[in-house]
Amino acid sequence: MTQRFDVLVIGSGAAGGAAARMLRAEGLTVAMAESGPFGGTCALRGCEPKKVLAETTHTVARVREMAQANGIRGNLSIDWPTLAARKQLLVDRVPPRSERSYQDAGITLLHGRCRFTGPDTARVGDLDVQAAKSIIASGSRPQTLTFPGAELLSVSDDFLNLTKLPARIAFIGGGYVSTEFGHIAAIAGSEVTMAVRGDRCLKRFDRDLVAQLCRASSALGITVLYDSPPFSLGRSAGGFLLRLGAFGEQTVEADMVVHGAGRVPNLDGMDLSAAGIETTGVGLRLDEFLKTSNPNVYAAGDAAGHYQLTPTAVMEGRAVAANILSGDHVQPDYSVIPSATFSHPTLAGVGLTEDEAAAMGVSVEIKTRMKLAWPELTRLGIEHSGYKVLLAPDTGRLLGLFYLGEDAEEVVNVAALAMRQGLTAAQLLDMVWAYPSFGYALRYMLG
Repeated sequence: MTQRFDVLVIGSGAAGGAAARMLRAEGLTVAMAESGPFGGTCALRGCEPKKVLAETTHTVARVREMAQANGIRGNLSIDWPTLAARKQLLVDRVPPRSERSYQDAGITLLHGRCRFTGPDTARVGDLDVQAAKSIIASGSRPQTLTFPGAELLSVSDDFLNLTKLPARIAFIGGGYVSTEFGHIAAIAGSEVTMAVRGDRCLKRFDRDLVAQLCRASSALGITVLYDSPPFSLGRSAGGFLLRLGAFGEQTVEADMVVHGAGRVPNLDGMDLSAAGIETTGVGLRLDEFLKTSNPNVYAAGDAAGHYQLTPTAVMEGRAVAANILSGDHVQPDYSVIPSATFSHPTLAGVGLTEDEAAAMGVSVEIKTRMKLAWPELTRLGIEHSGYKVLLAPDTGRLLGLFYLGEDAEEVVNVAALAMRQGLTAAQLLDMVWAYPSFGYALRYMLG
């Protein structure tokens, strides 16, 4: 027997959830297929559990930095099993809560892996489904690495699920996963090495602030190795032996080696060709409305492959839902996307980097400073900090802002709002801000 729906949503995370709720609110029949626990990457194995670990280690690092100057006495350390149990308690609450929420909205939940059987049909577990429209919102997975011994790598899920912290951890890659998890592990007491393929980390952020963050990493005891692609990974008497470099000339011994070298859309096992859905070799072939080569199938979130961020996933999910409801007319707006790396301290940014502006031939006025002496930072004992602001020379409009320091994500959120509204530096300086606060720090950057 085949069940029929107006829309089949594949995936229960931020993108799929946003689309499904919007479509159901307009009276469409909606089914949601999920092969694992309901809740999606962010809530179960990404942003939220990571933040439990990061907030705790950030607090410990902050107290350590403040201790001598502020009269704090005693040693502060992290009991990893207790922290891990707390994280898991919060994660375990997500699937039942997600299921209840979706069911209360009138969405039919289907448990099982989904694969297409035709242009408008699919099989979810043992159930045949027909849907006028479908949305692929299946998230992402670690990209496949092919060097000898790559099958021995741990992935981000494995790190998040550790009940005991290894003494030595090596991370392959220099992006969000390696940086954030590396800081968590180092503060908690591990010896951490990051092996970066190229000459820099965190390529989406301003290079000068990334360099400053790398100094903070070194201060935490993290060893960062540049121009060090993985050559091979094997077992050793003490754990693992990771060889790096074009000829394996550099070696690192570790008890755990974590794949932090990027993620790709999770499209495995979907039999996309059965639905006439074309791929590019990297991901799905999509038009400006996030529609695949099958005019009745869309994609959103990590599966769409544009940004691997929860807020953009929600935006894409809502855009796809609007296009299903009223015809293709909404294109996701990626012009102002704030993002943050929850390291210690936090690095956040929005808009153009200096390198991007130069490559595009955009004329900018730059305001920048490193190792800030603001009282907001010095009273916390933060030594590694900085900012870079890009302004349009003719109008004073904000084109980009990058900040390394406490509450950087919130400062950048305000900057993103200003950019969306086209506010100028003069208008921001004319505002009355609460003081002392990190929002007020915008005045320091722009003044």
